[in-house]
Amino acid sequence: MKRIPESEAISEMADARRFNEFMGSNRFRQQEYHELAQRVAAMGVPDGGKVLDVGTGTGFVAIAVAKVLRERGVQVVGLDLSPAMLSLAAENAQRAGLNGAVTWREGNAYAMPFADGEFDVVISNDSLHHWEDPVQIFNEIARVVKPEGAYFIHDSRRLEHWWPRLFAWGIGLTIPPDFRVHYWGSIRSSYTPEELEALVARSRLSGWRVEAGFMEVAVVRRNVYV
Repeated sequence: MKRIPESEAISEMADARRFNEFMGSNRFRQQEYHELAQRVAAMGVPDGGKVLDVGTGTGFVAIAVAKVLRERGVQVVGLDLSPAMLSLAAENAQRAGLNGAVTWREGNAYAMPFADGEFDVVISNDSLHHWEDPVQIFNEIARVVKPEGAYFIHDSRRLEHWWPRLFAWGIGLTIPPDFRVHYWGSIRSSYTPEELEALVARSRLSGWRVEAGFMEVAVVRRNVYV
């Protein structure tokens, strides 16, 4: 499957609200967010630390992380370019009773509005395939994460063989038709593990490895003291 870049993520409020309602009611995606949060918690987040979620969208992953780590005083920050998405993220956080544990910032991932080494962990989920210049954003992640910190950049994987494509086709049938085009667009615009390794190797990220799953891929570094 040849890579076909996808346009920027949802920005209109009506589309964002429909996306939010669908993802929020999809028990499989909610389980995925919880599992991602558990992985982040195991990466060496210190008590009272800070976690950044790049491309947070409507905040489901940031909220899941905050739920898992709130007893340890961890502050989660969700960054996104879309005011519509962030407005819904704030509603979702309030509904979850997490107003004090997660905050939202509007900003561009190519020039993040944060200090050098501000975060203990930087995460991103389902955003990488939207990035026009992934290397520049990898460099920004390298800048805002602490030298000993961790990162977890997770995304869908472009499907090269028929059996994961068949599985993806089955998943697609559960998605509303007007969102289905975005689902396949995300898969087509995602990277293979080899492509991702080549991109990360050009960046200032260090100590990384690429982890490849059946339909997913991630760039990972744990806290060096864990």
